[in-house]
Amino acid sequence: MTWAHLVAMAATPAPTPAPAAPRAPASAAPAAVAAPSKPLSDACPAQLTVKQTVTEPIAGWTPQDQQGSYPFVRVAFYPGPPVEGGLIVPTVEFKGQAGLHDTWDLPRRDGGYWMTCSYANTTATVARKLADDTDYCRADYDGRFLTLVVKHWSCGVKRTMPPPPWAHAPTRSNARPAARPAIKRVE
Repeated sequence: MTWAHLVAMAATPAPTPAPAAPRAPASAAPAAVAAPSKPLSDACPAQLTVKQTVTEPIAGWTPQDQQGSYPFVRVAFYPGPPVEGGLIVPTVEFKGQAGLHDTWDLPRRDGGYWMTCSYANTTATVARKLADDTDYCRADYDGRFLTLVVKHWSCGVKRTMPPPPWAHAPTRSNARPAARPAIKRVE
């Protein structure tokens, strides 16, 4: 908007407000509570392009700056911007056949939480603030690698998120396995 447009708007009289709607009786249902924010899931960029530069040359050596694209491997959570430190350790860590599974219970706090996405073979990361109502995160790591590599992660309001598949141990039924067929001997 231009300055002239703002001045013209200020000089225009405000419209007469419509009559107020009648109030609901005290026994009516309470006002709707704000809906929880949508969960954030697998939002880290799959690759991060990084230029690594030698910042202090060493006598007798030629710097070999590198540029490359590095794959996403890990997430981390913080009680504020990551530059302030304070990495949060998982509340629960579970090792299953498919790998490691971590969960973080995040109590409400002023300023909310932040997360970082880390990439293989570089210290460069990307960070973002989580929604203010986020109180739970989880990460599933692929068990096929020597180091932790995230295959799925999500954050959101715990009561609205589905339980992780590994949280439910398989149930055993009381049914007995089918009997083996009899083997006939041929003589």
